[in-house]
Parts: sequence; structure tokens; C-alpha cells
Amino acid sequence: MAVEIERRYLLLPLRVEFFLRMFKMDFRKINITQNYIKRDEQLGRVRQFDDKYYITIKKGDGLVREEYEKEITEEIYNNILNSSDETKTISKTRYLLDIDGFTYEIDEFKDALCGLVLLEVEFENEKESLDFKINDIIKKVMVKEVTEDRTFDNSSIAASQSVPYL
Repeated sequence: MAVEIERRYLLLPLRVEFFLRMFKMDFRKINITQNYIKRDEQLGRVRQFDDKYYITIKKGDGLVREEYEKEITEEIYNNILNSSDETKTISKTRYLLDIDGFTYEIDEFKDALCGLVLLEVEFENEKESLDFKINDIIKKVMVKEVTEDRTFDNSSIAASQSVPYL
């Protein structure tokens, strides 16, 4: 398993694309359907990024976690969904921005989670994550860091199907 080092931030409810265009920030956009599946008491994730499919297993929580991710076919994706005991799904649009040598991933959630906007930034090592200073434009819409708050993990959000409270 690879190591994932990531900080997460809650942003104000906003129309992300409008905000990014207003500040003339370049971005790429991906539509994501993320499914948390339970099978034989084990929790996993399969997701669709536009026309690509992935299976992911994560261990741990907080800043540093273990992560295994592999691209799969649409057929395997559907078989996993159909064979799970329980599935919780979230849909979101991810905006990818390259700022100051980092990739900012801003997720704007859809449906019942409309209004929830989270930012994730991944790092090469812990020192880089601890030295990180968020971009000034993004800082204007930041509510707080939620890296250590499990209620803001995507799996918890999918399970509750509601926007977490601070």
C-alpha cells in the first residue's frame, strides 16, 4: 500500500466554478460518483471519474493514511456494486487547480449534500504538509481545517447522507 499524506479544509458553501472564474484561476473539472460498499463487514470504495473506474482501500485516518488504488473496468465496477451488502453513494464535481507547486482538489458535493465544499491537498512527505500555507485567494473562503475531523471524511459523509456540522 502507498502512503497518502493529505490535508483537508472545509470551504464556504459556494458555486466553485463561478468563484474560480471570477478570480481567473485555471482548473480542470471531473464528475465523480463515489460508492462506499460494505461486504462481509469490510468497507471499501469504488468510484467513477468521468469514464474511468477505480477501487480504493484506505487504512487509518487523519493526515497520514495507507492507500491502495487500482483502475478497474466498468464491468468489474458494476459487479462490485451489485455484489455488495450495502452501498452509500456521494456525487460531486472535483475542480483541480495547480497552485504554487501543489494540486488543490476542490470538491463541490451534489444532491442532498449540496452546499458542502471541501478542499484536499496531497503532499510528498509530512514536513511538506506541515510547512504548507494555503493560497490567499482560497483562504478567503476557508472555514477551517478538518483533516483530523472524521465527520468530514467522505465515508462518514456518505454514511450520513447529510452535511456535517462544525
